[in-house]
Order: sequence, then structure tokens, then C-alpha cells
Amino acid sequence: MIRTIEEVVDRLQKIADSTPRGDGVRDFNAVYLRVTEAVVDRLAARNFFDDNSFAERLDVVFAKRYLAAVDAAATIRAGQVPPAWRPLFDERSNPRVHAVQFVVAGMNAHINQDLSLATIDACASAGIDPFTGSVESDFRKINVVLADIEAEVRQSLLNDLERELGKPLEPLVQMISNWSIAQAREAAWVRVQVLWFLRDAPELFNISVASSGRSVGMASRLLLTPLL
Repeated sequence: MIRTIEEVVDRLQKIADSTPRGDGVRDFNAVYLRVTEAVVDRLAARNFFDDNSFAERLDVVFAKRYLAAVDAAATIRAGQVPPAWRPLFDERSNPRVHAVQFVVAGMNAHINQDLSLATIDACASAGIDPFTGSVESDFRKINVVLADIEAEVRQSLLNDLERELGKPLEPLVQMISNWSIAQAREAAWVRVQVLWFLRDAPELFNISVASSGRSVGMASRLLLTPLL
């Protein structure tokens, strides 16, 4: 049972060590590991987050959703991989899909589906609600960490593609550029507020989550369209 952010880093490193090159999950996992290590550094600084305890709780709960998808994909229960994550795991060995597509598709699944649910779970387990204290402030500070690393990685992978092909394919550049991490996380915060109030209507809550998962999965399939 993972309880600390250091344990998250350890698990992500084990996935990195055990996953072969050319695997799309490895590509996403490498970026996620970098982001998590950056959050560890911010927690150590002690003056970045308003509430270190909640920031770590959110990071751990958030990571568990990705790790659950990894675990499901590794067993005979592969069909139980959540719909938002299924395209990444289905296409992970497709040599016609570039690394940057896997990275963005993974972020699409994790942010557009998992983040709002993780925030609700973290708040509920801490006995607080998303509208008080520093929850929103720390949520947005994690945005800063994610955005900086994602922008750097995205540009680096596109540069690699340019060196490989002489120039990146315009359809790929356009498709990847149209996905915005800032907009995704802003939308996730809106969903936090909506879903928080839907908790008292479980049937409607579950319908909303299931519908969102299917929509996010559909977007990931488009992001993973083979273009090379």
C-alpha cells in the first residue's frame, strides 16, 4: 500500500526499469516520474505549498489511479483498465505512434479524468472540502510544476523528431500543440466543484464519471493516431 510520495517515486522508477524502450507507457511514465520528483523537491522547500500534508496526500492519491491502470494492464484483467487509460495501453507497442503522442495521451487521461476524482478523494479523506483553506491554491501550484516540465518534454520530443525526419510532420505538430495542459487542469478544477456536489447523488455521480471516462478515452485515441 503506497502512502508517501517517496513510495510513489520508487514505484514509478520500478516501472521505468522494467518497461522496454519503445513502449508508450514507458514514455509517459518517464515524464510522470520527473514531475513527481519535482513535487518532492517543492515539498522539501517547505515554502512552496501552503499545506505540504495535503499536497502530498493529493499527489499520492492521484498517482494511485495511474498505478492501478498499470496493474490492471499487467494481469488477465486487462479489460478492466479504465476507459480513459485504455487507448494508451492498447497502443503502447505501436511503432507508428511517436513518444510525444504517448506522453500527451497519458496526461490527457490522468488530468482530464483522474485529477478531479483524486482531488475529491484527497479532500474527503482529509475531512475538508475543496472550497476552503488552501486546497485550490495548492492545486494550482502543482499546475506550475506540471506545466513547466510538460512544456520542456514536449518540445524536446518534437526536436528529437525533427532531427530524425529533417522536420516534424505538420499534422502531428498541430495535433499535439492543440492539447493544452493549462486548459486541462482548469477544466479539472471545474469538475472538482461539480462532482463534489454530486457526491450526494451517487447514481448521477457515477454516470458523470463514466461518461467523462469514455470521452477522455476517445480524445486519447485521436491523440494516438499513427502519423509516422
